[in-house]
Amino acid sequence: MTAHRLLVTLVAGLMAGALNAAPARIDGIRVAEYDSKTRVVLELDQARSHTIEVLDNQPRVVVDLYSARMSATLPQRGTGIVRRMRHGRHPGDMLRVVFDLHAAATATSFAVAAGKDGGSHRIVVDIYPGGIGQEAVEEEIAAPANRDVLIAVDAGHGGRDPGAIGRGGLQEKNVVLAVSRRLARIIGREPGMSSMLTRDGDYYIPLRKRYALAQQRNADLFVSVHADAVRNRSVRGSSVYALSEKGSSDEARRLARRENASDMIGGIEMDGMPPTVATMIIDLSQNASIGASLEVGGDILQYLQGVDRVRKSRVQTAPFAVLKAHDVPSILVETAYISNPQDERLLNSDSYQEKLAQAILSGIRAYFYRNPPRGTLIAQRVAAGEMPEQQYVARRGDTLSGIAQRFNVPLAVLIRANNLPSDRLRVGQVLRIPAS
Repeated sequence: MTAHRLLVTLVAGLMAGALNAAPARIDGIRVAEYDSKTRVVLELDQARSHTIEVLDNQPRVVVDLYSARMSATLPQRGTGIVRRMRHGRHPGDMLRVVFDLHAAATATSFAVAAGKDGGSHRIVVDIYPGGIGQEAVEEEIAAPANRDVLIAVDAGHGGRDPGAIGRGGLQEKNVVLAVSRRLARIIGREPGMSSMLTRDGDYYIPLRKRYALAQQRNADLFVSVHADAVRNRSVRGSSVYALSEKGSSDEARRLARRENASDMIGGIEMDGMPPTVATMIIDLSQNASIGASLEVGGDILQYLQGVDRVRKSRVQTAPFAVLKAHDVPSILVETAYISNPQDERLLNSDSYQEKLAQAILSGIRAYFYRNPPRGTLIAQRVAAGEMPEQQYVARRGDTLSGIAQRFNVPLAVLIRANNLPSDRLRVGQVLRIPAS
């Protein structure tokens, strides 16, 4: 049996607000036949992530939606290449809708958010007989010459898996979704960048599905947002993690075990794979992405130092399942310790959430302007010498002259931009790096 898989995420409602705890409803299904395709439209009352899979053996198209239920009546007759429709519930709070076909086909899908005046969210599935439409899929995947850098933002946990819970009752799944929404929103405002959310409500997505969404959208970076917890309530601060086969410390290994266990709490093992198979061997392409992950993680950690205390001054490594995207640099940001009363209060603050999001964005921006992907608007801007204003958090051993040289800014300009009375620096001092 062969399968062609395309995964799509619908990003809507980035503004922080009430979480969509109730499952989304499919209130309507429309099917229409066109000259070259059959189009199926699913109408929902809430935005939901979905995946689409085309199977050649017993030809059919399978659409999986997370945290959704069927309220509409399925059409009794087939239309075009669609012979019949059926649906069923699957473990992990997932709804599966199946379109049985008359013959082998290809398919594409996209999502449309509800308009400002209301209406339904829609998932549109176009089914093409035979190989028709494959060229359109390949053309869509091909990157334009000035494309945006795409950042996949993953809010940890969700649904039946609350993650860590603070003494004051704050749940990790809620606060990291709020931070992730803020981060996705400000990334979208950045010239040359766009964002996607792996989840946009209070529902669970299995760990391996999360990075699969990023891979299939050809994301340039995957950022998973979490809030840690330990028995020692005095421990606080931020940390950044990247993938490795072994943990860099006992604490990193402990955290990886806790986060990887989420699939057993809130969902199902991806495709029913046993843990020994699901824990993939790191190949060469992944090793390359690990190097990039460590670099961008270091940039983000630098800016987090300007927000509050950091738990570890270097990027930690551990075998996180959610970070195992072979070709996408991936990091996990532990924003704070929700088990610490002070950190819990900060995490529940809108202003602190915004500071965290801004720090993560600053690190991402610094990395991509230093390592612009080919064919992106950022690469064009760098080639033209158009560098945005940045910030730099002074570290132990830094000198003003060294910082000026690193960013290719005259020392006098750097001093003037920051109104510095002398060339002395203190650790943690935030410097403006003027645009070139």
